[in-house]
Amino acid sequence: MQRSKTFVALFLSLTLLAAGLMPGAGIAQAQTGERCFAETGYCISGPIRAFWEQNGGLPVFGLPLGPQQERLGEDGVARQTQWFERARLELHPENPAPYNVLLGRLAVERLAQQGRDWRAFPTLDPNEADAERCAFFRATNHQVCDAFLRAYRSFGLNFPDTPGISFEESLALFGLPISEPLTEIIEGKEYTVQWFERARFELHPENQPPTNVLFGRLGAELAATQDGAELLRRESWQLETFGPLDAPEVARTERPATLSFEAERVSGFSGCNNFGGAYQATADTISFGPLISTLAACTDEALTRQEREIYSALTGTVAYTIANGRLRISYDEGRKQLTYRAQSVPASVVDGTVTYLQRIALPPEAVIQVQLVDVSRADAPAIVLATSSFQAGGRQVPFPFALPYDPARIDERYTYAVQARITLNGQLRFIATERYAVITRGNPTTVEVIVRPV
Repeated sequence: MQRSKTFVALFLSLTLLAAGLMPGAGIAQAQTGERCFAETGYCISGPIRAFWEQNGGLPVFGLPLGPQQERLGEDGVARQTQWFERARLELHPENPAPYNVLLGRLAVERLAQQGRDWRAFPTLDPNEADAERCAFFRATNHQVCDAFLRAYRSFGLNFPDTPGISFEESLALFGLPISEPLTEIIEGKEYTVQWFERARFELHPENQPPTNVLFGRLGAELAATQDGAELLRRESWQLETFGPLDAPEVARTERPATLSFEAERVSGFSGCNNFGGAYQATADTISFGPLISTLAACTDEALTRQEREIYSALTGTVAYTIANGRLRISYDEGRKQLTYRAQSVPASVVDGTVTYLQRIALPPEAVIQVQLVDVSRADAPAIVLATSSFQAGGRQVPFPFALPYDPARIDERYTYAVQARITLNGQLRFIATERYAVITRGNPTTVEVIVRPV
């Protein structure tokens, strides 16, 4: 395999010429000027260069595939990012080193892109783990053995004041194993591989150790298939949520808000009005021209708010990502986000009713709010995944609700619940005092939530 020979030559060259830049070598001062690679014509600099050189360099990350540029992350925040053959590095200046540069979970993303759920991979019974040859990871019930384990332990994030390469440093670099060894076809040949959160280890018996294990070119594979402009045009999109990242509001479903991209024109429906206009797209930004809209009045405040947020987002140049069948458009300086679901992708929804036992009539202006939250961390605030707010409008309990959610944000190890409250003129009147667990751990996706007077 040509890339194996190239890798060996580059690996030996890097070892001879830049051995002082490998993990555990005790780097006294990071290099922050530009370092360019004739093989691809791109350069690295600043914190990304320092991270690349101190934490594995060419063998772990590969060559840069493009310039450092702003990209919308999966958390909806735009950050400086650079693609490499085997990694995607993201700047997080709010964190201390070495966490001021973080690695994307490329293996998880690549598997999802292939339509494969790593959580469905067969796991290992802990009683069958080989303690002599292997390291067993109880968090995912997979073990890493032999050549793969030696490769795993050979690299890691360069933690300050930590001699050598610790297990924690390797874990921070590669993440947990998410599969047992598998046989897969790569570039037309059959190889034994093992998947980790941020890497795919490949066994190449044609090479001598330590290069008999290579790290898959996941960055190149993802970058080659993530032509954002093409993906935009390939699908029709339906709005799921909008508004602040920390409390997204669920889109109305009576007449779903939609978005479609053609060669040079975007069109859609806000829930109240049709609109259209010109646009231009790159791999991670969309520039919208002025939108022309019909002038129908929205029927209630929730639809008015939804339309206002859509028009606010589809203005000027905005960052976007497409992953797992979701289009996310960031606006308001990254504080807000529109999430659209590809109409070819089935919706994931938690639904049910909100009710109370008291014989009390609600006035029309009473507001019912229902949220889907991650309550896994007892010592931290709940993370809101979706919010639905609506007025009673003369209706009485039970109130039906629907909370669409992104399955990519669900971790089977975590706990999720539905919370509900009813307010009147800004004053809390009813609240759910019990936990209504949903989705994971055998819990349902349809619940009857009972709220109690305050």
